[in-house]
Amino acid sequence: MEKIKDNITESKSSYTRPNMDSYTTVRSLCSWDLHFAIHGIQNADKVIKPFGTIDLLNREIKSCCDNNNAFFVGTGKGDHARVYIEDDDMRIFVGFDSEDGKRKQNILTEEKCLKLFEYKTQSTFEKNIQEEVITEAEKDFIIACARKNKVNDFEKINFLEQYTNKKYKI
Repeated sequence: MEKIKDNITESKSSYTRPNMDSYTTVRSLCSWDLHFAIHGIQNADKVIKPFGTIDLLNREIKSCCDNNNAFFVGTGKGDHARVYIEDDDMRIFVGFDSEDGKRKQNILTEEKCLKLFEYKTQSTFEKNIQEEVITEAEKDFIIACARKNKVNDFEKINFLEQYTNKKYKI
């Protein structure tokens, strides 16, 4: 999976309103196919492969966000979404990021997972996991990240298995 910018990145210096007739790449954050339709457009059924990308018209992205498509808006303002809009200006336009850089879309990245594993106390780790790992896609992602990075902390792995209902060892 290509690297998604972490929420800690520096803010962009200038915002340009996106052209609604241009295309923007949208990346799936899920380990399964995502199927969705774009409201108000006939024959607009879309499929994104696991961790794959698709190019959508900016007006289609705006329509999905305006109609509260959970794949795009997640729990609100794009946080914990199942797809990531890869254009900074488009994320600002739909309200996921702020133009001044103070608000960034909350997406679980590998860097964020690794920071979660760095917490020293179990209670802090558990509290932060429960705040940052909410959706099924995020639960899959954090278990996969733990495997990939060979996390070797019994208490943390045990909590993750119980919280996500997924096994660390396959």
